[in-house]
Amino acid sequence: MVQFEGFTIGDSLWLTLTSITTVGYGDISAATVLGRLSTVVILYFGGIFVFAKMAGDFFDYRSLRREAIKNGNWSWSNMNDHIVIIGSKIDSTQHLVRLISECRREPETAAKEIVLISDKISKDQVGGLPIVLQGFDIKYVKGHGNVPAVLEKAAIGNAAIVIILAWKDEEPFSDGHAFDVICRVRAQNSMTKIVAECVDDDNRERLENAGATLVMRPVRAYPEMIIGGLLNPGSTIILENLFTAEGERIVRSEKLLNGVWSDIVSDYLDSDSGTPVAYRDANTGEIVTAPSGATNITADAIFLLGA
Repeated sequence: MVQFEGFTIGDSLWLTLTSITTVGYGDISAATVLGRLSTVVILYFGGIFVFAKMAGDFFDYRSLRREAIKNGNWSWSNMNDHIVIIGSKIDSTQHLVRLISECRREPETAAKEIVLISDKISKDQVGGLPIVLQGFDIKYVKGHGNVPAVLEKAAIGNAAIVIILAWKDEEPFSDGHAFDVICRVRAQNSMTKIVAECVDDDNRERLENAGATLVMRPVRAYPEMIIGGLLNPGSTIILENLFTAEGERIVRSEKLLNGVWSDIVSDYLDSDSGTPVAYRDANTGEIVTAPSGATNITADAIFLLGA
């Protein structure tokens, strides 16, 4: 435009930009044949084709990105200080919902983003995450936890907490899979807290030596124990002991009791009869656990923790 129309550099730039963006204010226009021909070239090939191509590529990228995220093929390698859940052979939607809900409930983990690594969620899974899990706004990576590329997509090197679910919660060989995953996680992240489920108690020490922060039995009915055990070290051992013949147990003593809870507890402890942890209200039949020490109770049964 400088050459053909004799415009200044500023006016030439203005005319070129208004033409290439198809705005065309008309305050400056080409008058010569070569100037007008240049405008046509700029408009059709520079403006319409290039911008249309750029817009098309952008929307294609957005569409492919959404599809990749939905199907678990997107990389979340830029995430930091998050929770990674490494699933089992076939994960239960209900189990994951309760586990993720517990992460959201606890103040120490509520604000952390969650990445789920799973190859199959429920036997009839089609496509990406089930709708019920999509409501939790979690990130999804499709694959197995013992594949380095999958761990990298989940940004395992920056994770604050890694939860490794037993490959098959009733098969002891699953502990070998857990051992392998722990070693791979530790190789990329020496600081993260690792919770690993262990099927065979004989393998606990092996998993701890591999780098697990907490090793616990698979408890599919109560996934909340995973987060509770991590945030309250030692609590899972107490709960596990209640479910074994060798450990402590809860016994119920049918007895009418009236008085202050702290006095009743003190009397049982003094007589070495067990530790009261709950009672059944004589009027309502409700089981009341861990009442306040100053509570005045009327009970027809008391629950004791003892060997």
